[in-house]
Amino acid sequence: MANDERGNGIFYFLTGAAVGAALGVLLAPRSGRETREELGDWLKERREKGTEFLHKVKDESLAKKEAFVAAAKAAKSTYAEVNAKHHDNIAA
Repeated sequence: MANDERGNGIFYFLTGAAVGAALGVLLAPRSGRETREELGDWLKERREKGTEFLHKVKDESLAKKEAFVAAAKAAKSTYAEVNAKHHDNIAA
């Protein structure tokens, strides 16, 4: 539950930062054309960073999934070995 709250907090913080930055650009004493260009550049940069972040999360998630699967297979194998030894000792 703590992770959900932290995730929500990060989302709200980033949303607030984006809205604040956009308002700052819009309310700056510049011409409309300059403001639109700057806002367009800012949005393009955010989009690129967001794409990079999503790729990073995807790659990390895949790596963690592979590590988890490997650990589960190792645990299953170890359990089978221990269980087989236990049954061999009982039979002897």
